[in-house]
Amino acid sequence: MFRRNKYFALGMTLLSVIIASVLFYVILTNLGLVFGKISDFIGIISSVIFGMAFAYLMNPIMMFVERMVRRLLRSANITERGLQRLSRALGVVGALLVFLAVVYGLIAMVVPRLISSLEDLFSADNLQNYYEKANEALTRWTKDTPFEEWFLKHDPIKAVTDWIAKELDVFKTISVAFNEVYSVAKTIFNMIVGIVVAVYLLFSKERFISQSKKMVVSLFNEKHANRVLEVAHLANKSLGGFIVGKIIDSTIIGILSYIGMLILRLPFPLVASVFVGLSNIIPFFGPLIGIVIGGVLILLESPIHALYFVIFEFILQQIDGNIIGPKILGGRLGITDFWILVSITVFSGLFGFTGMILGVPVFTVIYTLIAQAVNKALKKKNHPLDLEPYYDAVTVADIDRYRKDFQEPTVFASGDTFETVYDPDDEFEYVDSAQAV
Repeated sequence: MFRRNKYFALGMTLLSVIIASVLFYVILTNLGLVFGKISDFIGIISSVIFGMAFAYLMNPIMMFVERMVRRLLRSANITERGLQRLSRALGVVGALLVFLAVVYGLIAMVVPRLISSLEDLFSADNLQNYYEKANEALTRWTKDTPFEEWFLKHDPIKAVTDWIAKELDVFKTISVAFNEVYSVAKTIFNMIVGIVVAVYLLFSKERFISQSKKMVVSLFNEKHANRVLEVAHLANKSLGGFIVGKIIDSTIIGILSYIGMLILRLPFPLVASVFVGLSNIIPFFGPLIGIVIGGVLILLESPIHALYFVIFEFILQQIDGNIIGPKILGGRLGITDFWILVSITVFSGLFGFTGMILGVPVFTVIYTLIAQAVNKALKKKNHPLDLEPYYDAVTVADIDRYRKDFQEPTVFASGDTFETVYDPDDEFEYVDSAQAV
C-alpha cells in the first residue's frame, strides 16, 4: 500500500537524496581520513592484491604452456577432462617456475652488484672526495664575484654537513631503520602469500570469472549488466596490454642502457641502468626521472661522464619512443600527451607510485567510456562525430551546415562511417571512439 502511494514514494526519494547529500558532504570534508582508511584497508588485503597481480602476469605463460601440452598430448589416450586438468596443472607449474626463475635471476644478478655499487658510491673516501669536489667547484664559481667573500666566511657546504651531523639522532635513526626493516619483511611475507593466492586463482580462474559474471547479472538488469561486462572487457584489454608491454619494454631499455654504459666505460653502470629501467615503467615522466637520478650519481664521480650518460640515455629514449615502444605496446595509447600528463599528476597524487604506473591505462578506460557515451548521444541527435565540423562552429546549426555543405559522411578516426560501426538496436559500441573525441 505504501509503495503505491505517490507521496510515500516522493518522501522516500527526498530522504534518499538528503542522506546521499549528507554522506557526500561528510566524505568531501574528510577526504584525508577517507583516503587514509582506504589505504589501511588496501594494506590489510595487500597479499590478495599481490596474488591477483602475480596471477595476471603469469596467466599468459600458463596459457602458452597449456596450449603446448594439449598439442603434444592430443593423440594420447586421455579424456578431455583429464587432458584439461593435466594441461592446467602443468601450465600453473610452468608459469610459477618461470616467474620464480625471473625473480631469482633478477635478485641474484642485480642485488649483490647493486649493494656493492652503493657501498662504493657512499664510502667514506668517496664522500670526502665529493665534498672536496663540491667545495672546489663553488670556490671556482664564486671567485671574483660578490659571493666570494661570503662563501669563504661561511663555507655553506661545511655548514650543511655539520648541521646533518648535529641533527642526526641515533635513536631516531635506529627507530626508522627498524620500521623500514619491518616494512620490507612484511612486504616479502605478503608477496609469498600472494604467490600462493596466485596459484589458487590460476587453477580456478574460469570459476572465479564465471562467479563474477553471475553476480553482475544477478545485481543488474540486462542493459546495465552488459555495460558492466563491456567495461570489464575494456579494462582488461587496456590494463593487461599496457602493464605487460611496459614491463617488457622497460626490461629491454634497462639491458640496453647497461650494455651501452659498459661500452662507454661510464661509472655505476648497473645502478644507473636499474634506475633507468624501473623509471621507464612510468609514462611521460619516467625516462626523465631515470636520466636525472643516473646523471646525478655519475656527476659525483665525473661531470664529463655524466654528460655522456645524459646524451646516451636521450638517444636511447628516442629509439624506445619511436621504435621499441610502439612495436611492443602496439602504437599510441589512444590519448594525447596532455591527458597522459593529467592522468599521471592526478593518480600519483592519490595513490603514489602505483598511481603513476596505473594512472594512464585506467584513465584511458575512463576516457574511452566517456567518448563512447558522447558519440552515442551525438548519433542519437544526428550530429557528426568527427572533430572537423566543430572547429569553427559557433552554433549547432553551423555544425550541421558544415556537413551539408561538404556532403561528407561523418566518420570515426579509423575511417569507418556511422553506418559501418553503429547499430541503433545495439546498446553498446565496440569501436575505438576515444580517438573520435
